[in-house]
Amino acid sequence: MEHTLRAFFEITVRYTDLKWAKTRDDLISRSIKVLRAFKEGKDLEEIKGTRELSFEIEDSLPFLYSFVKEHPEEVERLIELLSMFIKSPAPCKIRLINFSEALLEDRRLSKAG
Repeated sequence: MEHTLRAFFEITVRYTDLKWAKTRDDLISRSIKVLRAFKEGKDLEEIKGTRELSFEIEDSLPFLYSFVKEHPEEVERLIELLSMFIKSPAPCKIRLINFSEALLEDRRLSKAG
């Protein structure tokens, strides 16, 4: 679950302006489509060549690909979390990001201590 939470945090922070609470739900949605495509067996180069999937998220593709390859059992959970995030109102989105950050920080501290 930690890998899923870390990926959720990475994707949502990348496509959210935390200062103005503006999210690029379209790019998060595109990330979900890419996760599904990778899970179905498409490779990185194939997705890079598909503009409708890769446009504006090119920098995230290697991260998404490695997540699917390293944690295939957690892909559906990540998709569910990202879908929930997209459907949430802006104040809730910021809370979800802050909550996931706090959980990750807590895990980091408990491993160090």
